[in-house]
Amino acid sequence: PRLGPVQDDEALLLYALARAMRPRTIVEFGTSNGFSAMNWLHAIADDAEARVYSYDILPYPVARTLEDTDPRFVFLQKSQADFDPSDIEFRPVDIAFFDAGHLLEYSMTAFERILGSLG
Repeated sequence: PRLGPVQDDEALLLYALARAMRPRTIVEFGTSNGFSAMNWLHAIADDAEARVYSYDILPYPVARTLEDTDPRFVFLQKSQADFDPSDIEFRPVDIAFFDAGHLLEYSMTAFERILGSLG
């Protein structure tokens, strides 16, 4: 069944990629109901030092719940266009997932800002 903006087959692919890549830092733009964030967290479950940083302009309750229950999850209530490397403790970004704003202008701005942090 469809649980969120990411379809089940897409979530499975992203999970498999993350398991194979073993990323230390995942940045996702767009939290919404947190399905992608939970998928990422399951994929990095065996690495206590890995982090998922999730950006959204809205204070979704699930984001605060995830942050309270899993220290590897960090929620940032701000626009993807306002990404700053200090938000993620200047860590190199292994995976950047763009699923917010859905307007090319916002995604391009975020991409330009995150480009220097890509590992």
